[in-house]
Amino acid sequence: MTQADRTPPVFESGQRLTAAALNSLAQSVARIIDRMQGTQVIQPLDLSGKLAGNLAKATSFSTTPGTATVNIWGKDTNGNMIDTGRTETVVNRMEHIEGFTGDIVYCRWMDGEWRLVSLDCGG
Repeated sequence: MTQADRTPPVFESGQRLTAAALNSLAQSVARIIDRMQGTQVIQPLDLSGKLAGNLAKATSFSTTPGTATVNIWGKDTNGNMIDTGRTETVVNRMEHIEGFTGDIVYCRWMDGEWRLVSLDCGG
């Protein structure tokens, strides 16, 4: 079937769809979806949690960031924040901000890493 064919052939009752025809159908549907929505990658949702250890400030934004493990927290069915048991490594490219165990952090997926975007440090 080509784009000029506006009326695809009708299958007869009991007729089987071959693997080649099924693959062609799947490719056609994928092309239509790509045209309608475009090819896109969905960015992961932002994360919040508490530092499991100290997070050093970067000595250089471009080459030597600080890193630490974050215990990820999320809402339970009652709307309370709880430790999910999941951990991620957070990268700190800020040169004047550091965090300590237990500080609350907010992280965003950027350039292939969970990057620190906000830190609620103790006073």
